Amino acid sequence: GTLWIDLDPDWDPRDGTCIRYVLAGLDATNPVVAVYFHGDAIWQYLDGRSGWFRGYETVTPETLQGFAERETASIGLPYIRVSRPGTYGSSGFHKQRRRGREGEILDRALDALKARHGIARLAVIGQSGGGHVVASLLPRRDDIACAVITSGVVSVAQRARHHGWDRDITGYRDFYDPIEHVSEIAPDPSRRIFVVGDPRDSNVPFFTQEAYAEALRAAGHGVSLIRAEGAGKSHHGLALTGFKVLGWCVEGVPAEEIQARLPIPPEA
Repeated sequence: GTLWIDLDPDWDPRDGTCIRYVLAGLDATNPVVAVYFHGDAIWQYLDGRSGWFRGYETVTPETLQGFAERETASIGLPYIRVSRPGTYGSSGFHKQRRRGREGEILDRALDALKARHGIARLAVIGQSGGGHVVASLLPRRDDIACAVITSGVVSVAQRARHHGWDRDITGYRDFYDPIEHVSEIAPDPSRRIFVVGDPRDSNVPFFTQEAYAEALRAAGHGVSLIRAEGAGKSHHGLALTGFKVLGWCVEGVPAEEIQARLPIPPEA
């Protein structure tokens, strides 16, 4: 499906973003729907080099549809996979990720999806840069039942300092830093937040994810920090684990039980 998101239609009607999505398992009305925001697909290094997710150029709409159908069968929830601006068929410029506009666009996209598909509550999951999206949505929304952030870029400035960068890897300094906006998240005793990471993650350091979880806890939000084994040489890939956590979250499985179901990686 497609959505046209225009943040300022009175300024220039052409200044909008086409957001592509795929769905599986939805009915006419849907009490809770899982929504997935993928990680960064294309990136630019500060020294001018560029790169992309392995296999990105061969992904087709059929590939994404198959993924959606597998995940809804796996977690037992209706499921929507949203393509972030500038990736997987959505218009925009992916280098602009983590600035304020990305979160605003995807926030509006969720409103449109809810209206179009009769959705009441959301169970959102984001991997890496998609975790940044989820964290940027928490201050904006009051309809999130469960939020799962895996290997999330949720403390952007801390991550940059750790890597010796004077800005985000996108090259921008005016990024939206979720850890600085925790105070804007409205209280919701029924909402569950899971921050899932691998202490060995060399891409997004675990201490930055831990700091975000601690900030949420200090602000009185229901949050659990989960340690899990990340895939790949950087121990960064946790999306598939995140889907399991999301399903258990919606089922009401206690956080202690969720942690017990996952192999705990050795400390870095």
